[in-house]
Amino acid sequence: MTSEKNMKKITATIPAASQKDGIAFLAIEFDNGSAGWYLYGHKSLDSAAEFEMWNMSEEDAKEMASADYGVTSGDWSDGEDDANAPTLDSNGAVLNDGDNVTLIKDLPVKGAGVTIKRGTMVKNISLTNNPEEIDCKTKEVKGLVLKTCFVKKV
Repeated sequence: MTSEKNMKKITATIPAASQKDGIAFLAIEFDNGSAGWYLYGHKSLDSAAEFEMWNMSEEDAKEMASADYGVTSGDWSDGEDDANAPTLDSNGAVLNDGDNVTLIKDLPVKGAGVTIKRGTMVKNISLTNNPEEIDCKTKEVKGLVLKTCFVKKV
């Protein structure tokens, strides 16, 4: 898989009528280490890739996405747009600095050896540069980063 070597990443949501095998999102990434383009298919924004096609041109990846999934050229967005995207909770409500949220599922915290339980209220969150993550702290863990798909605004 690719890592911080990525020079470019674009993503697209697959139209509902064109979704196959539960694949709802596509990502095209350029890996500088292998000088290759990769097309990934994901069931959700937070899931691991369900398939990976590699060593193709960006144009070929877009053509495959269009032919197989109905993704048009206007459906693609680059990573730079994410900085301006609003931060949304699991229900689609806009989150702001200082908001309070509750967890919608039990979350084991790696490295801390604790599990934060569903329903735990987290007060005074801070937004990050990534609209899919928030900074916060709980009684159990200080300096915690949570995925917004696991919280809902209070």
